[in-house]
Amino acid sequence: MDGASLKILIADDTPTNLKQLEIVSRRAGHQPILAADGETAVALYQSESPDLVFMDIMMPGMDGIEAVQRIRALPTEKWTPIVFYSALDSMQDILRGLQAGGDDYLVKPASTQLLQAKLNAYARLLTLQQKELGYIEELKSWRQEAEEQARLGAHVMARLTDAEGLCDPMVESFNLPAETFSGDLLCAARGPGEVLNVMLADAAGHGLSAALSAMPLTQAFYSMTAKGFPLTSIAEELNRKLKAILPADRFVAATLASVDVRNQTVEVWNGGNPDAAFLTVDGKVSMQWASSHPPLGILPPALFSGVSETVVFHEPGQLVLCSDGLVEAENPDGRWLGLAGSLDLLLGAADPTLRFAALRAGLERHLSGRPGRDDISCMLVQVPIERRRAVRIAAPAPVHRGHVEEWRLGLTFSASELRYIDVVPAVVGIMTQVQALKPHQGSLFLVISELFNNALDHGLLGLDSSTKNLIGGWEIYMQHRAERLAGLDNGSINLSFLVHEEEDRAVLDIDVADSGPGFDHEAWRQRLESAADENRTHGRGLALVRGLCADLKFPGAGNRVWARYLL
Repeated sequence: MDGASLKILIADDTPTNLKQLEIVSRRAGHQPILAADGETAVALYQSESPDLVFMDIMMPGMDGIEAVQRIRALPTEKWTPIVFYSALDSMQDILRGLQAGGDDYLVKPASTQLLQAKLNAYARLLTLQQKELGYIEELKSWRQEAEEQARLGAHVMARLTDAEGLCDPMVESFNLPAETFSGDLLCAARGPGEVLNVMLADAAGHGLSAALSAMPLTQAFYSMTAKGFPLTSIAEELNRKLKAILPADRFVAATLASVDVRNQTVEVWNGGNPDAAFLTVDGKVSMQWASSHPPLGILPPALFSGVSETVVFHEPGQLVLCSDGLVEAENPDGRWLGLAGSLDLLLGAADPTLRFAALRAGLERHLSGRPGRDDISCMLVQVPIERRRAVRIAAPAPVHRGHVEEWRLGLTFSASELRYIDVVPAVVGIMTQVQALKPHQGSLFLVISELFNNALDHGLLGLDSSTKNLIGGWEIYMQHRAERLAGLDNGSINLSFLVHEEEDRAVLDIDVADSGPGFDHEAWRQRLESAADENRTHGRGLALVRGLCADLKFPGAGNRVWARYLL
């Protein structure tokens, strides 16, 4: 006997026919259920849910044709074969039975061997059906589990990517996944000096595997941005993290950018993404940053370069970053949108504030309602100009209340340490563990970074800030800085901090000294107060410090500065 044991409903008003089918069914190992008329057959079908039905046509009361029609009208989740077993042998009778819902038709009398062969054939079919139903249930269970995992994954991804940062008024973005999850990752956050850092990352592939590849970037990006680490260090850390955890065939293309409105600079690191572009208000592409590095996670830390490109912007504009999904978006004819096509859509808007909406609408027209073959993402950052360049910053109001415990910190950095340590984020990170200093993280970062960079750039490296006024001066300045810092063999910078109370007020005294020759701080004071110098693009750092601090002094030859900050 092939197949499993079946429940077989047998409906016939002739006892000999009932007995024949009952005997054949029992010998084959099946369970017969007997009915002498159509009405009883329908009732037993509903109560017993048989696997196979043999139905006579001519029966008292409800005949077999009507019984089958009623059975077929009942709701069911499985297929139950119905075999008409009747003495009616005309073609019209056979067609009428099959049209009523029958699956097969046997003419009486039929041999026992034929009936048994039919039973075995249907047993095999029904066994296959049971396996298929089992597979369907498994698929339903897997789908429910996958949907739950997708829901949980989407929730976790949303929390990790900090969508709040993308709500910055300077940022517009979209991220269109090719599947449930996007392998593109968009992040934006402001550092303690109000510098805006953004990242557009594109993991190899798409879907959940790509999203998992990009996920480790979020924590490092947000944490290092919050602590004020430079873009170069952030890129290096992201690469180190991915190289340590991703398999060899996985990597993440990324564009990192830092927009410093106060200093009017845009810094970009591009590893494997399409060109980043700076668009002017009058509709031109004034700068493009092509990929000059491999994607993150490919090179070991010793071979990786976090060197970025920095430009000074003199007019307001927009910085645009995108993934290759935008460039390779295909229309129904298979034509790519391309980078040029994307920029044309942006610049085609008459109103610069509507450029991003124009790109989104143009992309939808290009795709013609079809999903992209890859994740599609883009970010546009507004880059405004501060028209008043003179520093006019009032010292922040003291926020500390009550007694403050005295706290001291003294650090000395030698030339070898200055070459590889990001001093300012490290120092501010230590200081803001002190409860009285924590609310002042942003202002303290500005003060300490200005004082430290002044000591390093001018005291030890001998750089001239006026270089920044030249065409391409910022790039020249940063190139000289990198070269001189790499060759720095001697010199040191001492940092001292003291939290204490002075006349019932909590204060922080900051002392920064370098081993360099110093500078003419009296001449600086005079230039600061000169209206003629108000439009300079350099020399405003110490003026910013003076605005934030209650007092600023230059003891000695100008290679030491002391500042008092009110807590």
